[in-house]
Amino acid sequence: MNRSCSIGKCVDVERDVIVKRVSLKRGLLIGLFLLSLVGCNSNPSGSKGATSSTPSEGSALSQRVIAVVSPAKTSPFHVTLAAAAAEEAKRLGLPPIIDQAPSSESDYTGQVALVQDIIQRHPAAISVCGINPQALVNIIKDCNRADIPIFVHNQISPVEGGGKVVSYIGYDEYEGGRKCGEEAAELLKQKYGTYRGNVAILDGEPGDHTNLRAGGFKDALKKYPDIHIVAEQNGHWLRADGTAITRDWLQRFPNLDLVFGCSDEMALGAAKAARDAGRQLLTIGIDGNRPSLEAIRDGKYTACLATQPDLIGKTVIDTINDYLNGKKVPPVVKTQCVIVTKANVAQFLK
Repeated sequence: MNRSCSIGKCVDVERDVIVKRVSLKRGLLIGLFLLSLVGCNSNPSGSKGATSSTPSEGSALSQRVIAVVSPAKTSPFHVTLAAAAAEEAKRLGLPPIIDQAPSSESDYTGQVALVQDIIQRHPAAISVCGINPQALVNIIKDCNRADIPIFVHNQISPVEGGGKVVSYIGYDEYEGGRKCGEEAAELLKQKYGTYRGNVAILDGEPGDHTNLRAGGFKDALKKYPDIHIVAEQNGHWLRADGTAITRDWLQRFPNLDLVFGCSDEMALGAAKAARDAGRQLLTIGIDGNRPSLEAIRDGKYTACLATQPDLIGKTVIDTINDYLNGKKVPPVVKTQCVIVTKANVAQFLK
C-alpha cells in the first residue's frame, strides 16, 4: 500500500516535470515569434514606417503620391498640364497622381474644400493652381497645418497673406502679358503702317492671374499714345463668354481692331464672334493650347503666347520629386513662354 503510493507520487512528479518543460518550450517559441515581429517592424534608420514628417520619411510621405489641383478643367491648358504631370509621374516610377479640380474657375470655396479632402488622404505633396488669392492663401495654410509640402503652379509671384510654399512653378505672367502687348502693337502697325488702333481686353476672374497678364499687356501699350483701350470686361476664362462679350463690342465699337484675351479660350471666343459677324478682327491670347495653335495655323486666330502647359506639368512633377528625394529646390522655377504666329506655329505643332 505504501509502495503503490510512492509510485503514484513518482508518476505525478514526472508528469509535472513534463508539463513544465512543454510550457517552457511554448513560452520560448511565443517569445521568439513576438520578438521577430518587433524586429520586422523596428526602423532605427527612421525611413519607411517612421512618424517623422520630413519629406523622405513617414509612411504616407514615402508613398510619393502627388496631388495636382487645377482651378477647373474647362480650359485645355489645365487638362494638358495635368496629363503631362501624370505622364511624368509614370515615367519616374511614381504612383498615379491625384488629379482633381472644381467644376468651374469661379468656385474658389469648392477648390478649398477639394484640397481639404485631399489632405485627408495624406499625399506626399500637393501642387495647386489657385483660383484667386483668397483660395490660395487658405489652401497654403491648410497644407502647412497638415505638414504637407505645398507647391503652386502656373504662378511665380509669391502669394501675400502668410503660409509657406516650397516652390512656385510656371511662366512669368506679367512678362507674358507684356509680350502680348508688344505683339499687339506690331500687329496694329502692320495693319495701319503706324502704331495706332482700338483695343479691348477680356479679363479672367479677378485675382493675380488677371492682374498680372492684363497689367503687363496694358503697360506695354503705354508707350503708344495712339493705341487706345476702349473696353475691358471679365470673360470668366470661358470661350462662350468671350464670344458673347465681343459680339456686343463689335456693335458698340465699329472701329475695334484687336481683342486681347487673358486666356486663349476667351480670345478664341472673340475670334468666333468676328467670323460670325463677318468682321476683320485681330485676336491674341495666352496659353498656347493645341486648339489655339491649330486655329492660328488655319488662319482663324491671329497669335498667342505659348506658355507650354505640358512643360509646366512635367516641371511640377520633376521639382516635387527632387524635393521628396531630399534635394534643394529653388523657391521659383521659371518656365519659358514665346509668342506664336502663323510664321512659327508649325514648330509648336510637331
